Amino acid sequence: MARMKSPNTSLYCYPWDVADVDRFVDQARALGMNGATLAVSYHAGKFLRPHAANGPRVVFPEDGVVYFEPDLARYGEIKPQAHSDPALREVLPKLVANGGVAIHAWTVLLHNSRLGAAHPDYTARNAHGDGYLYSLCPMWQAVFDYAVALSADVAARGVASVVIETPGWLPYAHGYHHEFAQVRGNLWLDSMLGLCFCDACMAAGKAADIDMEGLRNRVRRDIDSYLDAPIDATPSQAAAWLAADLLEDGDLAALNRLRQRRVTQLVGAIRAAMPQQVQLAVVATVQRPTAQSWLEGTDLRALAGVADWLEIPFYEADAAAVRSDAWDCIRRIGTPERIRAILRPGPPDLADGAQLPAALEGLRDMGIRHVGFYNYGMLRRDRLQALGAAIQSFEQRSIT
Repeated sequence: MARMKSPNTSLYCYPWDVADVDRFVDQARALGMNGATLAVSYHAGKFLRPHAANGPRVVFPEDGVVYFEPDLARYGEIKPQAHSDPALREVLPKLVANGGVAIHAWTVLLHNSRLGAAHPDYTARNAHGDGYLYSLCPMWQAVFDYAVALSADVAARGVASVVIETPGWLPYAHGYHHEFAQVRGNLWLDSMLGLCFCDACMAAGKAADIDMEGLRNRVRRDIDSYLDAPIDATPSQAAAWLAADLLEDGDLAALNRLRQRRVTQLVGAIRAAMPQQVQLAVVATVQRPTAQSWLEGTDLRALAGVADWLEIPFYEADAAAVRSDAWDCIRRIGTPERIRAILRPGPPDLADGAQLPAALEGLRDMGIRHVGFYNYGMLRRDRLQALGAAIQSFEQRSIT
């Protein structure tokens, strides 16, 4: 698998923020960037645009669509839907044609409420049988095939790399707007609610000699008992409960390992379906810290063996926390050379002006030389300027 010789520095961006392609490329290059990580498949949201030159100040994007013209002949039962605006579908080919920066195609796979609503039988289901329409379950073959086809479709469009996100299960506390509860969430409760017991997971677990019926009953009983109790676990208590359950319940540990194997299998199939010259990066998790990525079915070391890169969001408030998480990721993966970092150079992360340069220096000192920055359209002008100064210094030191 090829490696980039010079540091990859890339701006994460949305098509509506970079529709003026030439202007964006000039800005990116002026900031010292050599790449753009463009959303080509994305979910719903609400985005404030501090420095928008034109268009709305607040954007509500269409949910669960792709920002290109999909080759529908590639797909089986589950097919993507293209964005309704032809101009936004043209941003990707225009950026590729411009050639001023390498294009990394940011492709959200299984976090898709539109497809979940259209295919409810293929969504993740908790121990109570409730479906999560925002989370397609990769244990279903139709979902697996869709993720492979979408990634291969994107890879055929002249991009330098495909950056896949959510190849596994979405956690309970992430993925749907207007989430309501009057019970405080915690790591244990969210983990139990995030386990999938859909028909495909039940069948796969039984085939792996896991007592899926017994496990589902225990998880359901424990959730019900907690919700009925007049208690509120502290974060440290909830983390200890989860660790103890994984140690004491062999079926629970086995199910999580099965989920990791399935996600690794999916990422390996995606890599095999793509042209060799197009690199594959996996956004490893939405969890903080990254060590909790197993909750989504992520096995960091295994994924590093089948993909070209793990693109890890080091979304922390200060440089010290970034360095600590990076150290642990390197320990688990075995090398820094498989990691492309993602930093947020604006609130809520690295808000102090000294934190971004310190975080970049810490990553460089640990051998992580490739960094993406989230997100071009959401940062104020002053933060973009500070980012430009920091990244130019980072590039110079990395090369030397």
